[in-house]
Order: sequence, then C-alpha cells, then structure tokens
Amino acid sequence: MKKSREIQKLVLASSLVAISIVIDIFFKQVLSFNNFGVPFYAIPIVFGSIILGPLYGVVMGYVSDLVGFVAFPNGIYAFIFALSAMIWGFIPGLFLYKKFDKTRLVFTIILAHVLATVANTLGLLTFLPVETALASLTVRLSMIPINVVIITVLVSGLYHKLLPVLVDMDLKSSKELTKSQM
Repeated sequence: MKKSREIQKLVLASSLVAISIVIDIFFKQVLSFNNFGVPFYAIPIVFGSIILGPLYGVVMGYVSDLVGFVAFPNGIYAFIFALSAMIWGFIPGLFLYKKFDKTRLVFTIILAHVLATVANTLGLLTFLPVETALASLTVRLSMIPINVVIITVLVSGLYHKLLPVLVDMDLKSSKELTKSQM
C-alpha cells in the first residue's frame, strides 16, 4: 500500500512538472514574455508542493526548470535561475502542506514571489549590467500584485476542485474535504 501511494505521488508530481513546462514554454516561446515577470509556470509547482510537501516542491521546481531549458534552450543554463522555481516549490509546501488556508495562501504566494524575484534579480546581475537588471526588476516588481491575485485564485480553485480526488487517492484526509465544504 505504501509503495502504491509513493507511485501516485510520483505520477502526480511528474504530471504537474509536465504542465509547468508547457506553461513556461508557452509564455516564453509563443508569447515572448521571457523576462516580463509572468511566473504562471509556478501554479502547478505551488499546487504540487501544497499537496505533496516542500521536498517534492523543490524537486518539481528544479526538474521543471531544467527540462524546460533543455527543451527550449535560451542562452546558457545557470543554476541561480533554477532557484526561483525551487523557491516556488519550497515556500508554499513549507507553510501550507497539511494545513491549507486561503489567507495563508495569499501571504505565502507573496513571500514566494518576492523571494523568487530576488533570486532572478541576483541571476540577472551576474549576466547583465546593473542598470539593465534593475530596470527589469522594476517591471517584475510591478507585476507582483497582479500575479499574486491570479496565482492565488487558480491554486485555491484547483485545490478545492481536486480535493475529492486527492482524498480518494489518500493524499488528503477526509477531514479536509469536510472542512472545505463548509
């Protein structure tokens, strides 16, 4: 039984990583929002870390960043940019794993977004002139409130819609299902 549950977790994590990669490629390659501050790739990673925990979240963030880069390389691969995706996986799992709450979700998304933006800015400072990196930071900081609302609404909606499925898979308790219906 325990082995079956671990397989379910791995399948869920892998599926969410695949969705994250598709979203990331869509925004970077199709819409050309490469450095515009649109981290919607993080939605499946955030959801996965809330369901599976911070360790799964970190791994999901790293794998999605690495595979996304391998699928569509853009320059050279730098681990410092993977830290952003890993932060998106770690912070929500740390604060919301086994204790989901909408209010806590908002503050967690804000914290993760700010830390991910700082990590990306440090990465940009290693490759770009200071003026260019800071100009990009201004645009990305202005996007935080909009992104927080969108990510929070989508993650919360996903959580509540998929909670019955997660209970059936034994990934969440029936207490949480009853609590969410109130």
